[in-house]
Amino acid sequence: MVQIDPGALMRAEMAEQPDRVAAALDGVWAALDHLGQAVHDARSVVLLGRGSSRSAATYGVHAIRTFTGKPAFQLSPAELGWGDPGVDLSGALVIAISQSGESREVLAAAQRATDQGARLLVITNSPESALARLMRDHQSVLDCRAGGERAVPATKSFTTTLACLLGLALAGYPEQLDQARRRLPGLMRAVLDDSEARFDLAGLSGFVLVGEGFAESVAEEGAIKIRETLRTLVASLEASEFLHGSVNAVSTGNGVIAVGADPLGRHLAEQAVTEAGLRGAGTVYIAPSGDSPADQRVALPEGPPEWVPFLAILPIQRAAHDAALALGLDPDTPAGLNKITRIGELRAAEVTTSGRRTLK
Repeated sequence: MVQIDPGALMRAEMAEQPDRVAAALDGVWAALDHLGQAVHDARSVVLLGRGSSRSAATYGVHAIRTFTGKPAFQLSPAELGWGDPGVDLSGALVIAISQSGESREVLAAAQRATDQGARLLVITNSPESALARLMRDHQSVLDCRAGGERAVPATKSFTTTLACLLGLALAGYPEQLDQARRRLPGLMRAVLDDSEARFDLAGLSGFVLVGEGFAESVAEEGAIKIRETLRTLVASLEASEFLHGSVNAVSTGNGVIAVGADPLGRHLAEQAVTEAGLRGAGTVYIAPSGDSPADQRVALPEGPPEWVPFLAILPIQRAAHDAALALGLDPDTPAGLNKITRIGELRAAEVTTSGRRTLK
């Protein structure tokens, strides 16, 4: 049996991300007309996802609202699939996101959505999966094109899902999407190759990641990466929410990582690190530009706010990987975790929360 160095899988998959994102953007470019029509016809857009797919869905909600003007929001897949959220989905476009395509609650939610008259679109890294097989129309299955992902912490499947969602949001703006196709993978490669685009988690514990707007998805996904690899509790909050009282919970020895994408988000992230620093926390600031009093600063290449999550997540992935190795942990295979999570299904239960529907 071949011995693999701890973290080798995660390192290799992080390095693949620029090429994989390029492939994903090419895929959505080829389906642009179909995607544009799907969004145009929708009364609203609902996104479903769990884990890293949920973090990507947070990005999708913001991108779709920003570029299409459509109401967009997330629903709990478990609540939609096995409960009764009391939401009318007729005329909605429901985007079900699952890297494996085998998540039980996402499958149940996708089926329930179609039963209620929603139009379904699937984003998955497994185009032959059970989720993809729900679709008769192959054009309504977006393949992330991340390739096989063996490390438990998602890296390339997250950023390629972002690419699919960016393509969907920009379906009505082909020039902007084409610019992303041409430039974004190169900027990701520049961040990965930049020895200065990194930070250190040593000596810190009790982490909080904050971000506003497009950066909120980075805070969510970064928190997952640190939780998974270090096996420690990590919180993620909108930067403005963090400043509304939660900042007072941090103190010496805690770590606050703030990400800024647009001018408002950077302004709030800068305030977050200032207030956290005054309370003794170690601080990290990740953004394309702007001054910051943070202890550590990662300067990203300049680009539109919607590109920032593709770039900002890279140093967080690397920091989580490096910190795990420093603690003697293998970030490829965190103890107690599997690549596919299957939670127990609700069976033979009556759901009457809205008084409108009973499941048997």
